[in-house]
Amino acid sequence: MSSSRNESVEYIYTAFITLKNGKRIYASQYGLKAFYIPVKRRK
Repeated sequence: MSSSRNESVEYIYTAFITLKNGKRIYASQYGLKAFYIPVKRRK
């Protein structure tokens, strides 16, 4: 995973993730409070 230094990234924090098959995975099942998802910031 490469990224240039000019790109700014924000993180979205969520307590669960819904998979493509509809199953929800909760962060608490993995000993976490939340998952974080990197998202490129728009200019």
